[in-house]
Amino acid sequence: MKNMKRWLLAPILVCCMNTIPASAQGGQNIPPGDDSHIESIAQRVLKIQKKSDAFNLFLNLHCSYQQRFDGDDKGGAFKGRQIRLEMRGDLGIHWSYWFRYRLNRSGERQDDNFTNNIDYMQVDYCFNDRWRLTAGKKQLNLGGFEFDYNPIQIHEYSEFVGALEEFHLAVQVAHTIAKGHELQLEVFNTNNNSIDKVYPGAGLERSQLPLGLNLNWAGNLLRGRLQTLWAYSFMNEAKGANTHLLMLGQKLNMKKWQVSVDYNGAWEDADRHGIITAETGAVARNVTYHSVVGEANWQPAAHWNLFAKGALEKASVRGDEHLRNYRTSYSYQAGIQWYPDLTQDAKLSLAYVGKGVRYKEGCGLQDYNSNRIELSLICRMKLY
Repeated sequence: MKNMKRWLLAPILVCCMNTIPASAQGGQNIPPGDDSHIESIAQRVLKIQKKSDAFNLFLNLHCSYQQRFDGDDKGGAFKGRQIRLEMRGDLGIHWSYWFRYRLNRSGERQDDNFTNNIDYMQVDYCFNDRWRLTAGKKQLNLGGFEFDYNPIQIHEYSEFVGALEEFHLAVQVAHTIAKGHELQLEVFNTNNNSIDKVYPGAGLERSQLPLGLNLNWAGNLLRGRLQTLWAYSFMNEAKGANTHLLMLGQKLNMKKWQVSVDYNGAWEDADRHGIITAETGAVARNVTYHSVVGEANWQPAAHWNLFAKGALEKASVRGDEHLRNYRTSYSYQAGIQWYPDLTQDAKLSLAYVGKGVRYKEGCGLQDYNSNRIELSLICRMKLY
């Protein structure tokens, strides 16, 4: 009878996996840590015993009910915000792979011959415990803790991070210089599409080498209590147009509370972020963006987490007095989260999310605010 139940449940599980609708920002720079303690659905339902770590299958999900309070956008609705299918595993002591595919986005083929719903298609080779080589499509290691989160964990990104195009074809060399400290050097395609698609109407000429270079330090100090994710990136966008990014993340990591502060800065000959371009109607040149993002988490009891997050951001056009430091945005979030089962990576989150944008007088733009409350189911479900 038990065997019959297993055979009946097996096709049901497979059907459920195959009926997920087709479509992170973001992802984590390094695959999540040891999740061997998490029992998969296949283990729990079918009693299948895994004998290797060569194949792991995850479903990343963020669904919510949102109630908005802003002018014409008032009202409530259910939203399927993030659905991503993820496969990863270790093939012996040297090789590993990572694949992640966004299901709730229609795939558009890009000039790099990948579709934009592929987050990761990377292969890693570990030479030894100090050197690692990674190649394929991956998230760039741009620094900062907000950027490093799995996107399903985010209620709303800061404007700076939310506007970044983070998944590119790249080659990365990582070197552990000391215990808990790793340097990563990365060479990558600057753009996934041609310069005319990225900057339409700007009249920019394609560079002979539209590549970027990124240097990242992932640090672990004071026995893990202080962590860093610092990175500097140089991107050759087009002839005569480059981008410089500086993203410095630091995190105080205690037993029941954690606080992180990120500084993000961008100096762009052509408006790669696109925030200023969207407001002025033409591709902006010689722009700067500055952002400070802070987040605090506190776990008063085993199944509960309280969080607060805020960001202060500024945008400016150098050489244009009307648009110099013309835009300041504030965003703020707070919420409570409940983990019903500590053996699974799943939680219910009730959060308030607000934002305000203020413009300098004389620039011709009007201030605005947005506010919402949302109840979310957030889980990284281990299917196998």
